[in-house]
Amino acid sequence: MTTKNNFIFNQKKPWDDNSNTIWLASTISLQRNIEKFKFPGKLNAESKSQIVSLISKHLLKISGLTDPILIKAEDIGPLEKEFLAEHLLTSQNYNQTNVGEGFIVDSTGEFTALLNIQDHIRLQLIDCKGELENTWSRLVKIESNLGKHLNYSFLPTYGFLTADPYTCGTALIGSIYLQLPGLIHTGKIDEILDKYQDEAISISGIQGSPTEIIGDVLLIQNNYTLGFTEENIISLLRSFTTKLIVEEKSARTKIKKESNIEVKDKISRAFGILIHSYQLEAVEALNALSLLKLGLDLGWITGIDNQKINEIFFNCRRAHLLSQIQDNVTQEEVPHKRSETLHKALQSIQLTV
Repeated sequence: MTTKNNFIFNQKKPWDDNSNTIWLASTISLQRNIEKFKFPGKLNAESKSQIVSLISKHLLKISGLTDPILIKAEDIGPLEKEFLAEHLLTSQNYNQTNVGEGFIVDSTGEFTALLNIQDHIRLQLIDCKGELENTWSRLVKIESNLGKHLNYSFLPTYGFLTADPYTCGTALIGSIYLQLPGLIHTGKIDEILDKYQDEAISISGIQGSPTEIIGDVLLIQNNYTLGFTEENIISLLRSFTTKLIVEEKSARTKIKKESNIEVKDKISRAFGILIHSYQLEAVEALNALSLLKLGLDLGWITGIDNQKINEIFFNCRRAHLLSQIQDNVTQEEVPHKRSETLHKALQSIQLTV
């Protein structure tokens, strides 16, 4: 492997020290374009490469980043690109990225800048500790420091200009990933979402689908970037997610108090799948791990902690899984390797229901 490949795979993973039972992760991103340049979709590879050089010249020296490195899209393969997409918690496919596009990442695993992928710059920070406001503040400092060297495309009426008109204005997107098995497996989730419905908030599954919920994770994002201040957006996201967290905790308390047999059965089946399956697809594994985590919180699973389950949850995805395996693995062998990895990681757990 090249040095850059190793750097990608060896970044610290923000979720590895997250013991939260509900708040899996959040990301804050700011999109910016450089004044006097066309949007990336209108540029040739040579012009894009000039922009990458210009941005990286300044961004790699910004204070607040730890050992940042520029990774050009043409220098890495499909597995590395898939790994980056998984790491960034996005459903976006980077396999088509090529000359004149790239990434700047640092060794903390929290910061990434996407270069010429839709916009000239997309700055993003990952947070797995529920520190939404601090994460936003940190990202603004990075963006402001970079703005001392680059003139961003901006109009007083429309704010920061972006390739997608719907993200003009603040060009800030907040994404919060909540794991809500209590509400989902008691059939209360639709009622609760209707109760707190807000047109300024969008809700989908972890892969961006409004109908497919994987691993009992809901993705909460702001719908609007124009007409809202950054403070408004962060406050709105905090308020909405706090309400869902309160409802999820209430649902879990009720499940435990009533010793809900349907939920017990689901947790028991998830335990069996994770411990005894010969093959496991990613979606099946994520769904079972969410139930295992719920069982731990309810006192029906022992021998593991939330931090370990959160780590396993993210690391069993295909690219992260393959990055941990030394042998060459065919696509057909991946489900079995995932099963083997989970058996080893979960060997000490016990079911107590």
